[in-house]
This record gives sequence, structure tokens and C-alpha cells, in this order.
Amino acid sequence: MSDKNYPPYRTTKEIDVRFAPQLGVIACSYQHLVRTFGQPTFSTENNDTFEGTEQCAWQVQFQNGSSVIIAENRGFGTSENHFHAAKSWKVNSRDEKTYNWIKEAIRDANPNG
Repeated sequence: MSDKNYPPYRTTKEIDVRFAPQLGVIACSYQHLVRTFGQPTFSTENNDTFEGTEQCAWQVQFQNGSSVIIAENRGFGTSENHFHAAKSWKVNSRDEKTYNWIKEAIRDANPNG
């Protein structure tokens, strides 16, 4: 039995979370996200293209089917900073529960802060 308050998850390119509403913003480092979810699903370092100002994103799907996209929280016209230095990340999903699940997963994967 797991003591986690969220279902198992995986990162995948096989889901479409475009146009999902923003649920909130998480303050953490790029390294916190890498320790939690692995390398970004999409990044400019892999020659992926983005419609907005983002440079990297994780697409996460929970076992219950809920999906989330996590990307840098950038204002329009803000692209000068590299995503490795980002400290603010927006969470978009059609399922409001996923915002807390993402926060808990990051906290569990990074117990020392």
C-alpha cells in the first residue's frame, strides 16, 4: 500500500493537454522537476517548438487518466532567461485535483528541498 496521496504517473508525448486551463503556479527549480519527472517531455534543447514563450515542458499523465502540462511561468516577450534558471512553473490541466498531486509528487521526490 502506498502512502502517497496521488495516483502513479508517467511522462508522455502521447497526450494532448493544449488549451487546458492554468490551475496555478509552483515555485521550484528546474532540478526539482527533473528529479521528480525526469527530463522535460519537450524542450528547445531537443529542437521542439512551442507556440508561446515556453522553452520546456513536462506532460504528465496519472493512472486515473488525468493529464497535466508543466511549463515555465513566463510573461509574453520574456524569453531571454534559459529554462534551467526558471523558479516559477505553471500547471495546466482540466482536472483540478492534479495541481495538488503535482505539488505532492515534487515534494516527495525532493525531501531535502
